[in-house]
Amino acid sequence: MKSNFSLVCVLLLSVSVVSAQITPRSLALEESLQLAIANNYQVRKNKLDRQLLERRVKEARSGALPDVTFGVNLDWYPVLPTQLLPGQLFGQPEGTVVPAQFGRPLQLAGAVTVEQPLLNEAARRQTPALNVTRNISDMLLERSKEEVLYNTATIFFQTLQTEQLLRALNANIDKLDALRGMAELQLANGFAIPTDVKRIRVARTNLETQRQNLHAAIAGLRQTLQFYCGLSYDEPLELKEDISAPAADSLRWLSVQLQEESTTEYRLLVHQIDMMRIQMRSARAEAYPTLHLYGAASAQTFRTDINFIDPDRRWYTMMAAGLKLKMPLLDGFRVRNKALAFGLEEKKLEEDQRQLAAGKRLEFNIARTQLINALQGLRTQSDNVSLAREITDKLLLQYKEGVASLTDLLNAQTALSEAETNYWQQLFGYKLTVLKLLKAAGKLEELQQK
Repeated sequence: MKSNFSLVCVLLLSVSVVSAQITPRSLALEESLQLAIANNYQVRKNKLDRQLLERRVKEARSGALPDVTFGVNLDWYPVLPTQLLPGQLFGQPEGTVVPAQFGRPLQLAGAVTVEQPLLNEAARRQTPALNVTRNISDMLLERSKEEVLYNTATIFFQTLQTEQLLRALNANIDKLDALRGMAELQLANGFAIPTDVKRIRVARTNLETQRQNLHAAIAGLRQTLQFYCGLSYDEPLELKEDISAPAADSLRWLSVQLQEESTTEYRLLVHQIDMMRIQMRSARAEAYPTLHLYGAASAQTFRTDINFIDPDRRWYTMMAAGLKLKMPLLDGFRVRNKALAFGLEEKKLEEDQRQLAAGKRLEFNIARTQLINALQGLRTQSDNVSLAREITDKLLLQYKEGVASLTDLLNAQTALSEAETNYWQQLFGYKLTVLKLLKAAGKLEELQQK
């Protein structure tokens, strides 16, 4: 008895563990969007680029700080260099020279130099570019997030649509199975012919083929969604979305307005234009003089041997300080052409800005028109499904009573299946038009808000 009881406990525990393992993960749209943003490689790369930018900014700012260097030279001269001295120094006739060698074979020298920029107009005018570069990096990150939101939401709704089509198809197959049972019963009682049963089997086989195709499509869409969300392919999903009243939020989306200046693409172009203007002013300032303060100190000693730690050695020191002024005179019009090139780049970006504004207005108007048409089509398809279901129910009742023919009933069920398919396609078509509208208006972040 104890062994039997233990075996039952083990079996129950195994069943509970298996049930826990196959429990699908419930996934709503908001959670899928959060997971996609957190796990998207492009978003992570842009965040790393943002951190890298901060390091570049600090690197650029270091140019305004003092530059201090220290160096040590140890030189060995197997043959000392020879210099020519005037012979008059040694009592020789004028015009004669005396060769002389200076120094020692071994020389040790150390030097410290300090240089501080005082005036550099080109670098000063480039300073605002640091903040503009930050803004451009932020815009690139925001644009990556918007692309993730749009792509993930599109796959999410496409998966929901395909799953809903599969549910409707399964319901139609169940209806055909019930109808086949009635037809076989009537055939056994002599009220039907074998052709009727065969026609039902043909219709069911066609639906079974469609079901297999939908299963394959759902598997691909789910794997794509799992890839976007960073989930394991082995983890089963159950998508959650309230579609009982699909057009309940239509007033919210119809009230969305377009402001071109607030879209990410437009703001990105604004910052890029600012960058071109800064670079153009900085290029012009390269023709201005630069001024640096410098200081230097050195010490050196000479030896005939390598014993530089000899306490009797002598060190010869030097110190200097001064200003370095650099004034460009002729550069072959390099600075002028460089500034003009930046000016042309700015005009190109301004053209892109105008084109973007016009394109956004067109995209928004088309998306809003599609949204209105989708709402109208959704109401029409909903009424069409109700009518097709009413006709099918009446013909089914008449077929049971022997009044209606099987052909009429099959045609009615086919029409109902097509009406339900059209309805679900129209419903999720409405969801996709909402995505297009929010994308055109630059307000995809509202998908994460209830």
